[in-house]
Amino acid sequence: MEFGRLEYGEILAAAELAARAFDDYEYFTNWFPDKEERNAIQRSIIWHEYRTNYRVATYLAARKEGKILAVAQLNPPTYKKPSDLSYILHGWLNVYKAGDRKRIDDWLEMDAAAGKPCHDYQKTGQDIWYASSLTVDPSAQGTGIGTAFIAYWEKYVSDHGGSQLVFFTNSRKNLDFYLHRGYEFFDERVFEYAGKKMGSWSLRKKLKD
Repeated sequence: MEFGRLEYGEILAAAELAARAFDDYEYFTNWFPDKEERNAIQRSIIWHEYRTNYRVATYLAARKEGKILAVAQLNPPTYKKPSDLSYILHGWLNVYKAGDRKRIDDWLEMDAAAGKPCHDYQKTGQDIWYASSLTVDPSAQGTGIGTAFIAYWEKYVSDHGGSQLVFFTNSRKNLDFYLHRGYEFFDERVFEYAGKKMGSWSLRKKLKD
């Protein structure tokens, strides 16, 4: 297994991996119950997010024999979200061609609210990194790659001056996974859409004093 930075030419493959990994998550299924539409929207959102943020965020990947099996987006303390114009120039409006615009906007509103506790916490220190996403290809889940990848990204953050790592998850299974690896949750909330509820937990971990 090899770990390192994600190359720009690998963005599409990484986005497709992330879309596969998110396929059965309430984070998407509650808003987009139709599988075909959901897959198209997931792929488009992630692809355009990666394209727009590639130069300002840090993208890490886990590879085996040249194949990407895991990818993570990390935002350092110096990260500044690209402008709306930057998103448009990177093709963001094409996201709305993938599905219902109202539900896409509703999902984006939820996503912003779910991430707010982490963004607010990140402002409390100068060396706190935010993990925007971590995904492992379904074919590689349960093999230990996720655990090894987390160890790598923690070392990467620490080696680049970070003292804490913060992110959120909407999966109870993932929550237990992170709690067993030294993370603690500091915010819990519930989002409801179309009569379906979803938990959201913000987590943090001190990497060094």
